[in-house]
Amino acid sequence: MGENFGLENMKIFHFEEVSSTNTILRDMMADGCDVAGTVVVAGHQTAGKGMGENRWESEPNKNLLFSIALNVSFLKAEEQFKISQAVAVAILNAISPKLLTSSNSSNSSNPSISSNSSNPSIKWPNDVYVGSKKLAGMLIQNTISGMMMQTSIIGIGLNVNQLKFGGNIPNPVSLKMLTGNDFDLESLLDELIVNINDAVEDLRTEQGKERIDVAYRKRLFRRGEWAEYEHEGEIKSMIINGYDKYGRLCLSDKNGHEVVCDIKEIRFIL
Repeated sequence: MGENFGLENMKIFHFEEVSSTNTILRDMMADGCDVAGTVVVAGHQTAGKGMGENRWESEPNKNLLFSIALNVSFLKAEEQFKISQAVAVAILNAISPKLLTSSNSSNSSNPSISSNSSNPSIKWPNDVYVGSKKLAGMLIQNTISGMMMQTSIIGIGLNVNQLKFGGNIPNPVSLKMLTGNDFDLESLLDELIVNINDAVEDLRTEQGKERIDVAYRKRLFRRGEWAEYEHEGEIKSMIINGYDKYGRLCLSDKNGHEVVCDIKEIRFIL
């Protein structure tokens, strides 16, 4: 039987400031707590983390910074990438309609924003982009027992109402920058929690996994397009063909040679 947590069954904790929402959930697990169905939300993170050594920076109380813990013991350890797919698709499903209802004061007054702002994409493995700008990122930390997954802690940073970002953040964009609209953080959070839980629950069946995979592949940033990447210390022109069952990115170079990369082995040139 699935664990379809309605919002009324979720344990949601709000903090004004924390080091990292993922860290709070990991500490709770270390203390023996069953964190499945728990959400930790922060107005500000002092040590928000992204993929690898990256940090997520955010103006206090302007954006959504939260982590959700879900029971994923129905997935094999080798299927971890499916969680990235499901969560990225869930975020797109939540935000895409909002990008279609922009006020007329937004994109025309900001030439740096892509005119294709109503069509967000997923930059492998799980960043949400609009054009060449990053709208959301995530850090997923999984626990594994034997051959099976146990708990997934999904940390998400979504730029919502912030208009100015520090110069050390290379390509950020927010919902407000894209639409000109202010968004209610609480209602948007509720919508994201429901979408994420439903998408991960979809992974319980083969049909659900296929639906998620089709949606993810369709919105994969740069799929089928020639672009530049840094690989093995060189800038190369390559085309994204897709990904393998472990979630490694599959590309081809101009000579038709296939390149298969893990997250630390390739860098997108934007």
